[in-house]
Amino acid sequence: MTVPPAGTGETTRLSMGVCIGFGVGTVGVSIMLNTVTAYFPAFMSTVLGKNTELAGYLLMASKLYDAVADLVIGTLSDRTRSRWGRRRPFLLAGGFVSAASFLMIFCAPDMGDTALILYMLLALIIYSTGYSLFNVPYMAMPSEMTPSRYERSRLLSFRTLFVSLGQILAMAGTAALITHGGGGAQGYAIMGWTMALIIGTAMALSFFGTAKAPVLEDAPTPAEKAAGGSWVTVFRNRPFCLLMAAKVCQFLAFASLATTSLLFMLNVLHLGYEGQMQLALAQNIASGLSMPAWLWLERRMGKRNAYLVGMAVMALAAASWLFVGKDGVSTLELLIRGVASGVGAGGMILLSISMLADTLAYDRELTGLRREGLLSSIMAVIEKGTFALGVALLGIMLNLAHYIPTKNGQLVEQPRSAILALYAGYVVIPLLLFICNAVCIGFYKLGARSPEFARPVIAAEPAAN
Repeated sequence: MTVPPAGTGETTRLSMGVCIGFGVGTVGVSIMLNTVTAYFPAFMSTVLGKNTELAGYLLMASKLYDAVADLVIGTLSDRTRSRWGRRRPFLLAGGFVSAASFLMIFCAPDMGDTALILYMLLALIIYSTGYSLFNVPYMAMPSEMTPSRYERSRLLSFRTLFVSLGQILAMAGTAALITHGGGGAQGYAIMGWTMALIIGTAMALSFFGTAKAPVLEDAPTPAEKAAGGSWVTVFRNRPFCLLMAAKVCQFLAFASLATTSLLFMLNVLHLGYEGQMQLALAQNIASGLSMPAWLWLERRMGKRNAYLVGMAVMALAAASWLFVGKDGVSTLELLIRGVASGVGAGGMILLSISMLADTLAYDRELTGLRREGLLSSIMAVIEKGTFALGVALLGIMLNLAHYIPTKNGQLVEQPRSAILALYAGYVVIPLLLFICNAVCIGFYKLGARSPEFARPVIAAEPAAN
């Protein structure tokens, strides 16, 4: 099934089955991203006895490889022609590789220091490959499934709903499994096997669930075959470039929050894995339930302004941790903060991804090129590169602040310098990055009333008679 080209006035409403089939894949993506980000530093520092700085360096090294892999996979998916479409074969391959790599990371065999470092580097490279195989083509699909910017938001609201489910599993589910297994290597192994199975299943379901999805399929144009033009004209797409800049700030902030969240619960609030589970449940249930409200708000004030509202809500939730008293926080106070940050994050995730889909469709209209995979891969490099950079820098900062690593899940009293570093990573740094993000996204203009959206299509080449 093909979709009508933009500008025809024809819009096909996507079926519920297609929306669910598309969205379910992001359960695997969320588990992959959030579990490794939040638990890999803790796994290295509390189970394997390595410092957080080493964990940060390993993640950063894998992302340097990832930058190349994303671009290669994005370009390949643009050029792929198969009976399953140009994107879907990558979803299936990505599911297998992702599940296997996740198992490798959290079920590491007992070995010497050097061998362990090399093993983890290899496991993270395979992890990055699997993540890219699935996620880069996956994120190119919405702009090809419907020409309507509102229908794209509706489709992506299902994705964000499943993001919330994936994050519940990644944060609360993993914590429960680790605790059930005793909190040490056995707990992480139980978690690794369980989550690897869920990752593979979710990504496979997305492959089968999008079999009947409408798609814009056409033969590659002569302009697409001229590789030189593809890169130069990316910078003509001003909304895409502004969104890239905003994404840098957004993902650095998210990395700072994700990296320090568990350590903040363990060492500052002394709420343990149970506190992490409660916070994650509140955040992600609130995020999922807020989707109708964000779709309503988008239609009333536009995607950019609604995104800024979401960012403001999340910033207020982050700032509230500065006012925690000596007695810590009650369960109710923890849940209120979780709900607020979840609602804000839900809006930011939904609307930023929806704006990305709009910029991909706009690029197709502006240039006549079919390069959604390439642009999605560029954005993926930006997102994962900045996320990994944030994780690495936080690991270095904690090490410089004399954070004390332990083994077998044991906790010790951390020095004041380490506690202050955790406050900086969980509160101060995200707030500063949210401000920078707001400045970048403030210049973004792409919507029904904006000049960019109304601009006529610029053909890549005159059509042959």
